[in-house]
Parts: sequence; C-alpha cells; structure tokens
Amino acid sequence: MIGGIFDRYWTAKIAVRFVVIVSIIPAILQLENLRRLLSEVQKSSDAMLLLVRLIVALIPEHLSDAVPVALMLASAMAVRQMVLRGEWQIAAAAGMSRLRIMAVPLAFAALVAGAQFVVGFELRPAGERTLDTIYREMQTGEHGLPLPLGEPIELDASTTLFVGGLGSGRERRLEEVVVRRGEDSFSAPRADIGFSPDGGVRLRLRDGVGVIRAEGDQVRAVRFERMDFSGKPAGIGMVDEDPMHRFDRLSTADLIAKMRNGPPLDRQSALTVLVMRMDSVLFCLLIPWFAIPLGKPPRRKESAAGILASIVLVVLHLKLAASIETHFAAQILLAEALHLCLWIAAAAMLIHLEQVHGEGVVDQLANRLGATLQRLRKRHRAASSTIHAEAVHAEPLHADGRGSPGPRIGAFWMAQLDEADNRRRRRQSASARPEVAVPLSAAL
Repeated sequence: MIGGIFDRYWTAKIAVRFVVIVSIIPAILQLENLRRLLSEVQKSSDAMLLLVRLIVALIPEHLSDAVPVALMLASAMAVRQMVLRGEWQIAAAAGMSRLRIMAVPLAFAALVAGAQFVVGFELRPAGERTLDTIYREMQTGEHGLPLPLGEPIELDASTTLFVGGLGSGRERRLEEVVVRRGEDSFSAPRADIGFSPDGGVRLRLRDGVGVIRAEGDQVRAVRFERMDFSGKPAGIGMVDEDPMHRFDRLSTADLIAKMRNGPPLDRQSALTVLVMRMDSVLFCLLIPWFAIPLGKPPRRKESAAGILASIVLVVLHLKLAASIETHFAAQILLAEALHLCLWIAAAAMLIHLEQVHGEGVVDQLANRLGATLQRLRKRHRAASSTIHAEAVHAEPLHADGRGSPGPRIGAFWMAQLDEADNRRRRRQSASARPEVAVPLSAAL
C-alpha cells in the first residue's frame, strides 16, 4: 500500500516542478530573443503577425533545450524536499530498496525521453522549416520592403543604393531613389523593385537623371526613361545555408533517405544529425541517476551546492554534444559511444561516493572546499600581517631621523645618548663648583 501512495506522491512532486520549470525556461529564452526578433520585423507591414509566427516557430527549439534542465531540477528539488521532511527515510524504513524508490523518477524520465524524441526528431525540424519560410517571405518583400530608409544599402562592391521613401499600400515601389556606381550617380523620383529567392534585388529606375564622369574631369548629365540595376544586399533574417543547418531542417524520414541514397558527404551529415538527436534522448534516461544523489542534502545541514552542480552537468552535456557534432562528425559513432560511456561512468562514480561518504556528498565536498579556502585566506592574511610587522620593526634609522629603529639598534642608541648626557652633566657640575679663597700671607 505504501508503494502506491508513495509512487503517486512522488510522481506529483516531480511532475508539478517539471511543468513549471519547462514553462519558465522557454519564456526566458523568448524574452532574450525578443529584441532581435523585433529588429527583424520592424520594417515589415505585418510586424506583429510575423513576431507571433517567429515566437511560435522557436518554441520547439527552446523546449528541446529546456527539457533536460527541467527534468534534472524537478527530480533533484523533489528529492531534496522529501529528504528534509523525512519522507525519503520513511520509505526506506518501510523496506523499499533504493531501486524501488527510484522507480518513479526512472519512469518519469522515460516519459520525458519519449517527449524529447518527438520534439527533437519532428517538432524542432518543423520549427526550423517554418523559420526559413518566414525569413524567405520577408526577404522577398511579401511583408513589405525590407530596406532601411535614408541609409546606404550596398547592392554590390561598387553600387550603393539610397531610398527616400516607400510606395503606399503593398506596391513594390521606391520613391526618391539614388544609385551610386563608382563615380557615377543616378537619381529617379520612383523605382520598381523585385526580389529573388536567393536574396538578390532587381531595381528599375524610371524617368531619372544620371551624372556621369567623362574623360578627364568633365561631367555629363543624361536623362533616361528606365535603368536597371541588380545586386545582393545583406538582408535581415537571411536563411542560413550552412550544410549542418540544412540537415537540421530535415525530418527523420528525410534523414534516413539521405543516409540510404545520398552522396557520401550527405550520408555522414545525416548520420551525425540523427546521432546527436538521439544523444539528447538517451541523456534524459541518465538524469535521475544524477539528480537523486545531487538533490539529497547533508544530514542536519542545508546546502544548495548539489542543485547548482546538477545545472552545471546539464550545461556541460550540451557543450560536449555540440563540440562532438562540430569536431568529430567523421567518427560520430565512436565519439558518441565514448560520450555516453563517460556520463554512465560519472553517474556510477557519484552513486559510489554517496554510498561511501553518505548523503549530500557533493555538498560536503563543497563545504570542505569552502572551509579550506577560508583557512588559507586567514593564513595568508596572518602571514601578510606578520611580514608587515617585521618590516616595520626592522626598518633602520635614517640619517635625517626618519624611521623607527629595531629593538637592538634602539637599545644601542639609547645607551649612547645616556652616556653623552652623563658626560654633559659632569662638565656642567665641574664648571659650577665654587672657588676656595687663599689667604694673602700664605700666597706671599
């Protein structure tokens, strides 16, 4: 009976914390990206609609990053509260083994790993494709002309465009346009503009005037009915065409097809993406083995060092996985196997340390390290004070009277001064002695 009650209670504690944390982290990440997103859509005619679409498309990516952190913190914080309240000890005293107590967090981790599989293998690639679609729409001018007004726009290395205004409505028309190519300038009251999917711009000036520098220093003005220019300015929100990003957009079925029928380089890239997606899923299964030892505080003490260490472990895993994907793509299977073995060994070592040194081993190590650093700091301060005091006592007496003599030098000079003072008093007493009167008869 206690098993059923304990399991439900255990599940509720982890689930509530997981839902709260997995909701907060994407919100924080969205707020962090909000300024960048606003700068990308501010020149569009449908700015608010585009902003909402971008935020929704980014949710799978943020969820994929938030799930391991939320699972680690939810499990560790639930264990910590149960230990502080004595509920963990009650379950152990009732005869439940360690593995039986961990059945709930392990089962919850399996459910979260399944959710991470869906997010990482399907939802996140779909979000990436949605982002690319939105940016291409902005790039091709479907939501207004993505050109800054009154600022130079480089069409190519020798051509610069200045735009004074935009046409009304949804017309792709520019007003008060000036194009400078080399030393020649062309201006027109209006111009038509078109965009290509690769970010190119086609510009047609109408009924304008050109100022062309002829041979020598002569300048010639010409009128034209239309004049075309083209180029590829640096667009906002450009779609990243990096090879790995292209594979990040693909669904699982597309990646498998690339592995079967693609060229060797595409096969390797597709395998790398699949392996790294699976790495995040497998790490979720290992999280309870870290969270439970790290969540337990030391006996009769309260410390948050274990909770902090759990967050550091998740961040470290993300950094190592990104490094493996970047630098070891050619040996991805071997690198991933070593990576997982490293984390399994780390979990086994943490459990062994807890069995040897007791609960809250990480907190105990942190407290000992802090106490050691504090003692070293006190010793350093005491040594510095002693050295300073010795330097003050050993300072020699300068010729001009500055400084403080040490003990031996001071005693010597004091003796010399006392002797000189005694000699001076003897001379004074001798000179002040009265003269004896001699009778005249005796003198004769």
